Amino acid sequence: MSDPSTTDSRTRRLVAYLRQNRDQMVVDAAVLLSWIVVSAALFRILSVPQWLHYLVLFVGIGAYSRLTPDWERPYRRSG
Repeated sequence: MSDPSTTDSRTRRLVAYLRQNRDQMVVDAAVLLSWIVVSAALFRILSVPQWLHYLVLFVGIGAYSRLTPDWERPYRRSG
C-alpha cells in the first residue's frame, strides 16, 4: 500500500499539471477532433481506400504534435 503523503503529493501534482495545461489540452482536443471529423468526411466523399485515410490521420496527428509546444510541468525542478 502506498504512503498517504505520497498519494496526496501525486494528487496535488496532477491537479497542478491539469490547471497549468487545461487551455492547451482543450485546444489540442478540439483541433484533433476537427481533423478526424473533417478527414473522415472528406475521405468518405472521395471514396478513397480506408488505409489511406488511416495514413493521413496518423501523419496529420504526428505533424500536429511536433508543431505544437509540449505541455508544461509546473512542479518540475529546473537545473
